[in-house]
Amino acid sequence: MEIQEQPLECLFRLMRALRRGRSHHHGSHHFHGYGRLMEAISRHEGTSARELTELLDIRPSSLSEMLSRLESQGDIRRQRDEKDARISHIWLTEQGRRQFQQHSQTRLPYQDALLQCLTPQETKELNRICGKLIDCLEEQRKKEECACRQEDR
Repeated sequence: MEIQEQPLECLFRLMRALRRGRSHHHGSHHFHGYGRLMEAISRHEGTSARELTELLDIRPSSLSEMLSRLESQGDIRRQRDEKDARISHIWLTEQGRRQFQQHSQTRLPYQDALLQCLTPQETKELNRICGKLIDCLEEQRKKEECACRQEDR
């Protein structure tokens, strides 16, 4: 059992170190998840909040809070769908584009510096292992969803 716990603890420590390291690169304008959300919006201009929750794999309530904050800061614009008022489409404002560009410029050197300690082979192996773990978790999630549906019958 201990062998299985060590790699997970190592991953958790890595994630904590990444969060600590990233936090000093951003000002008060930024908050946890800001970059991922802004990147998703910039890649999918006019997307709906529902689509963003799926893309980012976050709870609708968390997304709603983040979008409200970005909207109040003037970084995004939301507009109700003309055919279905329950749906809001989201776009970056000019200010939001500038903020995201600044965020990206500080993020990329940080990521590059972090990965310089790995050889190309180690980077490839890390990607392979992470992909394998993600696939395993997704498979487990699907099995659990299937089991839950069978219990509901």
